[in-house]
Amino acid sequence: MEKDFKTVSKLLFPDEQALSKTPTQKFEEQLRNRLHSMRTERLSILNPVADEQNNLDENYTEIASFIRNHVLSVGKEQAVKDFQTGLNFLHKDLLEPLKEDGNFGEKTFKAIYEIFKHYDISLIKNAIRKGALSNTLIDTSSDKKINTNALLNQIQNNLGGIR
Repeated sequence: MEKDFKTVSKLLFPDEQALSKTPTQKFEEQLRNRLHSMRTERLSILNPVADEQNNLDENYTEIASFIRNHVLSVGKEQAVKDFQTGLNFLHKDLLEPLKEDGNFGEKTFKAIYEIFKHYDISLIKNAIRKGALSNTLIDTSSDKKINTNALLNQIQNNLGGIR
């Protein structure tokens, strides 16, 4: 069963209120995630057909976790724009390029399904990092009041180094 547009949008780009959790809430979420992983593993053994959907769900969850700090740091609109730029870097030969407007629309949603069919999650993460770094460099390098290097370092810290 495929996820719908709104579910994927909320998972990948949650609002700031959803991201600010207490330590107890974070711990409970970790426990729920671990139990879900155990249940998923058991179900994949019993029903191999459902395993493909579970892998897709895990990819969404991993990308959402990867982007969370970036959303808090730069805001949802910029994070979506960086995500779109990254998808364009990675997927330029397979799809019509996405409009890098910071709006998580139907085309971006469909591109996610396509991207997971063709690329490993680590390559997708690297493309998103490159998109964020590229957008920051382009958007700030001509403004002498902005410390571009500090912003680039912040993105490296939020999204990890390019691997």
